[in-house]
Amino acid sequence: MNHGWSSGVDKRAQRGGYMPDAGYRKGFTLIELILAMATSALVVGILSVCFAFTLRVWRSTQNQKPDQTFQLADLLNRQLAECDPTPIKFTGGVRPLFAGQENSIVFVTAHSVKAISQGVPVVARYAYDPNSRVLYYSELLLDPYHPDSIERFLAGGSSSKKDTEVRSYGVDFPEFALAYAGRESTRFSQSWQNVNELPVEVLVRWRANDSVVHARVCMLNAPFPIEVSNVAAPGAGAGGFNTGLNQ
Repeated sequence: MNHGWSSGVDKRAQRGGYMPDAGYRKGFTLIELILAMATSALVVGILSVCFAFTLRVWRSTQNQKPDQTFQLADLLNRQLAECDPTPIKFTGGVRPLFAGQENSIVFVTAHSVKAISQGVPVVARYAYDPNSRVLYYSELLLDPYHPDSIERFLAGGSSSKKDTEVRSYGVDFPEFALAYAGRESTRFSQSWQNVNELPVEVLVRWRANDSVVHARVCMLNAPFPIEVSNVAAPGAGAGGFNTGLNQ
């Protein structure tokens, strides 16, 4: 019944110069296999190089510790930007709370680190110990009706021990110094003595863990500080420092 089909196949086989084989199946040639293996080896090599590079970068980032000096300097700037000049009734009279020295600063701010609800005023204190080269930060919830607690907070020292009344958090600072300038000032001074008025500018100078000296001028109740370069350390020379901002 299929003689016509068989004769057609035979004629095509004779013209093609080969005879059909019932068990014959076309497969990959040797060159195709070599090309496929070479392509696979190239892809595996590229992936291994990418994985090794990613692993090396991950290890380097894990070994690096973040420089907390910048974090604490940014915190000081944010708190000064939200400084609260509201007068508080102390034993000696009614005055805004602000005390600034070369190695310490105390003021009232609406930016709290520990308060659950932001906007609650707190008394923030930064105190630098040149001997241990540690900058301590502590804060106290502002209670204007009980100024005695604020006075105890101001009189107390800085300690990172948990059993103290107000715990401080210390960050290693190779160097840290502050200077202040008022509205009519043309030079920075090492301390702020005016108890009835707040300064306008606070110069923050520190040496980070990368041994580079950084300096910025923080403006009270202004969100953006001014980065300063080539600033001498507060206390070098007489008469303070030229602000370069109020002239």
